[in-house]
Amino acid sequence: MDKARQNNARNLYFSEKVTQAMSGILHHPFTIVEAPMGYGKTTAVREYLNKNAAHVFWQIVYDNSPHSFWKEFSRLFAKLNKRSSQRLRQVSLADDSVFMNEALRIFEETKLSAQTVIVIDDYHLIASTAVNRFMEAMAKSSIINLHVVLIARFTDMKNREELTLKGFLHHITQKTFELLPKDIVEYYRVCGIRMKDCEADKLYALTEGWISALYLLLLEYIAGGGYSPEKSIYMLVEKAIYTPLSAEMKEFFLTLCIFDSFTREQAVYMWEKENTVELLTEITNKNAFVKYDGGSKTYNVHNIFTSFLKEMLDRKDVCRKNELYQKAARWFRQTGDYFAARRCFYECSDFDSILVTLEEEKSNDFTAVNKETLKKYLEECPREIKARHHYALLVYVMHLYVHHESVLFYKLCREFSENLEMDNRLNPEQRNRLLGELEVLLGFAEFNDLKKTAARYRKAWELLNQPATLYDAENWTFGSPSVLTLYYRESGKLAEHINDLKEVLPHYYRLTNGHGSGAEYAMEAEAHFNQGDFENAEILAHKALLKAQAGMDESIVFSAQYLKILIAFMQGDLSRVMETMRQMRAGMSRGREYDFVHVVEICEGCIYVYLDQKDKIPEKLLTDDIGNIRLRFPAFPFFHVMYGRLLLIQGEYLKLIGSAEHFIRVASVFQNQLGYVYTYIYLAAACYKIYREDEALANLKKAMYIAMPDRQFMLFAENCDYIEPLLRKIAAEGNYREEIREIIKLYHQFRKSKERMIQEYFVEKTPKLTKRELEIAQLAAAGLTNKEIGARLFTSENTIKTQLKSVFEKLDVPSRALLKMRLIELTENNVISPGG
Repeated sequence: MDKARQNNARNLYFSEKVTQAMSGILHHPFTIVEAPMGYGKTTAVREYLNKNAAHVFWQIVYDNSPHSFWKEFSRLFAKLNKRSSQRLRQVSLADDSVFMNEALRIFEETKLSAQTVIVIDDYHLIASTAVNRFMEAMAKSSIINLHVVLIARFTDMKNREELTLKGFLHHITQKTFELLPKDIVEYYRVCGIRMKDCEADKLYALTEGWISALYLLLLEYIAGGGYSPEKSIYMLVEKAIYTPLSAEMKEFFLTLCIFDSFTREQAVYMWEKENTVELLTEITNKNAFVKYDGGSKTYNVHNIFTSFLKEMLDRKDVCRKNELYQKAARWFRQTGDYFAARRCFYECSDFDSILVTLEEEKSNDFTAVNKETLKKYLEECPREIKARHHYALLVYVMHLYVHHESVLFYKLCREFSENLEMDNRLNPEQRNRLLGELEVLLGFAEFNDLKKTAARYRKAWELLNQPATLYDAENWTFGSPSVLTLYYRESGKLAEHINDLKEVLPHYYRLTNGHGSGAEYAMEAEAHFNQGDFENAEILAHKALLKAQAGMDESIVFSAQYLKILIAFMQGDLSRVMETMRQMRAGMSRGREYDFVHVVEICEGCIYVYLDQKDKIPEKLLTDDIGNIRLRFPAFPFFHVMYGRLLLIQGEYLKLIGSAEHFIRVASVFQNQLGYVYTYIYLAAACYKIYREDEALANLKKAMYIAMPDRQFMLFAENCDYIEPLLRKIAAEGNYREEIREIIKLYHQFRKSKERMIQEYFVEKTPKLTKRELEIAQLAAAGLTNKEIGARLFTSENTIKTQLKSVFEKLDVPSRALLKMRLIELTENNVISPGG
């Protein structure tokens, strides 16, 4: 191996395989560049795109937080469309069809006029099925002018082969980047080193074509005229990269090595000397292990070098390491990135500061990732430190409440009370404020036991005498459009429950600045509707709507609109039903209610199952994995109302009977009486359909025993198409005669409205073609031209053209190809006969 006159290790070399593979990026909607660390993936993609793509947007993944990834991904999208970026941030990342549909819809609505490439580097750090599914869905959608490139050490895409076969995915693997002996010869020649084939063979055997190792050996050879293949890569890094650095530059790198990448502002903050910019310029100009990304304005250090520096820092000075993490944590805290701040404080075991950031942030990030990291930190935090941070403990308890970690919730509440009792530093006012905040949380935990909840809120107000500071209002109905389903917990006490809610809400309003406004009217309206009193139901629904709008509680607005939908249904006014649904969806898009987007979907599903239109149920609700539905737990009994009826109209009676135990178990957690009633009604209907009449009657009697004391008739009237014979048998036995008479009366009104809407909107009108028009249509569908049809029917070509135009208008088709499909469809449905 000989040196040429000029040598430069910074020269770039790309083999023919790499160049050819990169050219496929702009010919596919989706590209995965997958190879282990140090194979030059990022460099190859960057250089190719710099020369070929019009618009390139680059995102680097820094940790395994899907939440952080989505936040940065949404920010990146702002460069394309600020409004779309804001909407993307509101769509919380989740592994469900709601997230997929909403996010893709936002992408598809953003028109791209030029070739646009989004690159996500170090994608392997995201171990998230939700992100993987989104990437696959985006690939399949083939958005015009959009190309997505994932650069990763490895990926876990389940449908990778399918995407490749269908032409959506361009997969570039490690094999592409491995330098063969002939490539090594050429690579070293480009960098100024002449190499014999036998030497290249030895290097290939040593490195297996790994370009980072070849690069390090190249540096060592340029520096000393030889290389030591028996040494580890770290030894090479130290000798070839680290040792030649000045003492100041070594310290500069060690200061910043706790970041995988950093901004100029971070570097200035961490280094605290006036020459920061000069040092940054020097390392990017002279060190191939540091790259500056002009798009994100970050300095990215190669993983090999970063790992080496962190090991050096560990060996050098643990105190220095802790000091750097402290400093980095303060940076993140000042910039409002509390999640990253806590992570750095954790690295130096500063639990006091972790809890201080929790107090400062309060309850603004309820993601599962944040809850899990808090859980880890608080479990490791010494008891005596937690005892000094009462408010932080309350914030953590709030996270446990939101995620329904009941056992840990009450354990931490007890620990909080014990800490408070032992803390002699607190004055009476401070103690009362903390106890008041705790009472608010305990009131939340009582949920639909309204008397207990009211007692908690009264006590909280006595202690606080002002709104709680801890609570950042969440969706009041937990994603259920039915307030009655949530708070009706004892048979025969519905009126009492409504009064209890009226009593508790004023205490709740003043603690939460009006959250839940109008809920009492919504619950009362629903009770009247179920009793068949539609007039008072509509009056109360309007009251609920106005009060909710004044209090800016979108969840109660949805509940009031749901009541208006039910009333419009009973009037047979499907156009008003759909218009109200449109208003609900618009409200969902305007607000920050994406976590509860199924409110609208479930309402829509309820309408279609009552109309027996199973094919129109939103696809995202047609799932065997009910746990994938994005709702808070208390809303599931109402979801089962829609889902149970769906199983009925699909004829899945055995599946419904098998699901009933689960439905009952879910309803029993908060004693949701309507959940019980609907389940027993559905059980009765399913058993009757499979000729188990005795079981059917027994289940229907259970439903009536619960519902009749409160005259909840509509639950039965909605399902009389399945249970009317059973109701008549019960009446014939002398039970619930008056109530069943009311139910059947309501059923007749329900059925009349239902049949009118089906006839008007869902029964396909038979196209009225004349005999001659049908004959012409069939000949045209068979491929004959106008001239050929005219010759066969002994008429002019212009006449055929005029009559064919009439056929297109009557059948609502724009072309002959679609005409053929339409005739086949009409024939299969017996609207026309095959022979005309």
